[in-house]
Amino acid sequence: MKKAWFIYAVIALAVIVFSFWDHIYPVKIIDVHRSTDSFGYDDIIVDHFPLTDRGRINWWLSQRDMLKKKYNIPSGRRFVLTVWDVGDGYLRDSPREDYFCFPDMKSEKNCIEKNELLEVTFRFPESNKIRFIVGGTRYIMNKTDGSMTKERY
Repeated sequence: MKKAWFIYAVIALAVIVFSFWDHIYPVKIIDVHRSTDSFGYDDIIVDHFPLTDRGRINWWLSQRDMLKKKYNIPSGRRFVLTVWDVGDGYLRDSPREDYFCFPDMKSEKNCIEKNELLEVTFRFPESNKIRFIVGGTRYIMNKTDGSMTKERY
């Protein structure tokens, strides 16, 4: 009987910690790279991003006004915004590694490991749909009523 209570207590503690994860480790924006083209490919480098798909999408929905005001991203009416994990920080480009590099940086260390956390796409404003890609799943949100559909990517 004591063993069962111990297991229940551990499970309850895990649920509580997971529920408050965003408050314990808030998302930290490390850097923002704005596109220079008219289409609007923008990148955000973050640390401590939410673990779940819903948490990642909710983070963008709750932070989009702040991102627009503070960083002017997304920079166009049509855009693709990618959120990357900071990993080990900025690294030097290497022919043996698969890195994503930022040509707008003049530093020798201008690359990060390719660990894409979230992609937000709004290419066709007339369709009124925002697409979110998290891992292998695509979510489509209708801007008029806020409904969300999920599909395999």
